[in-house]
Amino acid sequence: MSKYVIIDNYNKTGEIMNKLFTAVAFMAASSTLAFAGGHSGSNNSSSASAAHSGNGVHFFGRLYVGYENRASASANSVDSIRDNGGKSRLGIKFKENLGAMSLIGHAEWKFDIADGTSTRDSSTACTNARDCRTINLHVGNLGFLTGLGYVGIGSFESPYKTMGQYDSNMDTGLALNAHGGTSNGSFGIAGTWESSISYHAAMGPLEIAYMRGMAEADTDANVSKSDYAFGLKIKHMMPGLEFGYARTHDKSANSNAGLSNDKFFASYKAMPNLGVFYTAEEVEIATTVTNAGTAQAAGDITTMGIHYTMGNNMIQFAAASGNMDAATTDYDVISISNQMNLSKSTDLTFGVTRKGNEGTDASVRTYGLGLTHKF
Repeated sequence: MSKYVIIDNYNKTGEIMNKLFTAVAFMAASSTLAFAGGHSGSNNSSSASAAHSGNGVHFFGRLYVGYENRASASANSVDSIRDNGGKSRLGIKFKENLGAMSLIGHAEWKFDIADGTSTRDSSTACTNARDCRTINLHVGNLGFLTGLGYVGIGSFESPYKTMGQYDSNMDTGLALNAHGGTSNGSFGIAGTWESSISYHAAMGPLEIAYMRGMAEADTDANVSKSDYAFGLKIKHMMPGLEFGYARTHDKSANSNAGLSNDKFFASYKAMPNLGVFYTAEEVEIATTVTNAGTAQAAGDITTMGIHYTMGNNMIQFAAASGNMDAATTDYDVISISNQMNLSKSTDLTFGVTRKGNEGTDASVRTYGLGLTHKF
């Protein structure tokens, strides 16, 4: 599915999608809506939860540690045991009945149990205290669940990340977004937005989410006032099928003219043990593919893959291509992994992800082995 087939006039389509979202939001506000989660739901839930008290408060968490062997071009490979993606989590959530509505709270922190540094590998890489914190906030928010949906304020995972995020290796060394297989960063498929407001609701097969940054430029938030993200997802119109569209917009980019990333996504459960997925991203915000190995590049990223379940094993195979705007910066990504479920709470995953570049940028290959336990 090429962007030239889907989008004849990109700016005009952006205006149409904004109008479409406004119309859908109005329709949703005119109906009784079911809440679909404290923030946009994900196929790859970050936690399993268990109640520890009788007043609606739940503590939950996840521990992860992984081994990586990463090689770039002809340089010697580098071994590491770490959790730089912050897959290990500890959180608390609650729901309080207020009569006509409910108050919902959710706070979740990420950390690295291997080396104790949640975001960087060494103290020499730290430019300030934020870079090398042992425990780092992932999301934290308070909001109201009403008959018209959920409205909250705080930090959230953006709908651009959670809608159409099919990578089972997210937040690990094998992750597609760490190799260019998808976008990355706050405005890509790793997006956690701080100091934002969020609206989220579901009506029948339709799910909608909207998020807007509210912080001024001189704050510590990773998004600014008037940045926005939204998503539309339709599921169960036919058994096993979901599809949708998401956008994220950086208002301050391009000398305050603004730049956007757009994503079309779909998945289909073809058989009880086989699912296929597809995403097509039009990336204007160049920094969202920096971690893919092609710094400051914009372009198109197309990703296709399958999930195949066999007994206690779930095999993921994914192939992606980056058609970048800059000359000789195109690339291809191949990833295959197996998640072995040792119990309902514990799994062992191993695999390999490789990114091959067309130009002079070095190719990257990562072998990975990771152990996860949810509680």
